[in-house]
This record gives sequence, C-alpha cells and structure tokens, in this order.
Amino acid sequence: MWEATGCIRLPVDSNRGLTTRDVLRIDRECADIPFIFEQPCNTMEEIAAIRAQVHHPIYLDENTENLSSVLRAISLGIADGFGLKVTRLGGLGNFASVRDVCESRSMPHTCDDTWGGDIIAAACVHIAATVQQRLLEGVWIADSYMDVHYDSNNPVRIDGGHIKLPTGPGLGVVPDEGVFGEPLASFS
Repeated sequence: MWEATGCIRLPVDSNRGLTTRDVLRIDRECADIPFIFEQPCNTMEEIAAIRAQVHHPIYLDENTENLSSVLRAISLGIADGFGLKVTRLGGLGNFASVRDVCESRSMPHTCDDTWGGDIIAAACVHIAATVQQRLLEGVWIADSYMDVHYDSNNPVRIDGGHIKLPTGPGLGVVPDEGVFGEPLASFS
C-alpha cells in the first residue's frame, strides 16, 4: 500500500509516544518499508539505548529546542536528521545557527512552522530558502488549516506543492489593517 505514495521515504511521527520496545518491533516488522522514525521515543536517552538496533533513520523533532540539544544529539550519534521548527528553536537567528551546524555535519532537516499563520510561515519559508538543497528534507506550513491569511495581498500559500517565497520588506508579509483586532495593551 505504501508504494502508491510514490515517496522515497515516509515519515512515521509518533511525537515521543513509542516505547523503546515498540520502536524495535515496528523497525523489525516493517524492515522493507522505507520510512523515517521522527521522534519515536520521549527522551534522547531512550533513543540512545536502542539506536544501534534500529535500521530505519531517526530524526529528532521535539527534543531539539536549542543549539545545545542539536549538538548533543549529534554527539550521541542518535539522529540521522532533524525536524526543525523556527519557533521551537527561538527564532530565525537560532535556527540559522542550527542550520549551519547541520550543514557542517551533512545532517538533513526540515523547516516547519508551528501553526502560526502567515508571519511564521514566511519566516519558515525564508529560512528554508537558505538551506542547501541536498540537506532540505521539506518545508511544512499550516496553509491548508488557516481560515484567514494576515496579508490578503501576499498570503503565504501552498500552490501545486510549492510555496512562493514572500517578497517585500522584512518577511514579505504586511498584515491587513485590523486583522488582529483591537490592541489589548499599548506601551510607550
């Protein structure tokens, strides 16, 4: 059935929900299916305990909250790549540092948004445009789940499987007047 997707590898993202026993069982019983385990276990220690026995690639996602955690995963040898999120890493500057480490170690990764709307989607797409193509595993934005785009003239959208890089000042998104409603507070 998986052959119908035409994908080279499928992501199996358990969001830290599998036990080490379950990871080993899935790995063994699905040996002929080309997939990536994305964040299979809750902790890096659990993944380290079974890494040598797992034959599918393992990507870390939720455990990569900063540059230190990415460096730790690389030094432990438990990650074949990463599912990276701009907001989880603390912004574009921190993401750029992680991107550079991934490049120096030839570690593939994604650039994903975390359901933040046009602004975070634009940030995600812009940083993805700076990743070497051979290392970019994909870009995910929440476009299909958004009811409203902040910038009706230049929304960040998926069109035919592609995302156009927003242009213009900053991230290329200029929110429509009043789209966020009245301010809750104002500081001067």
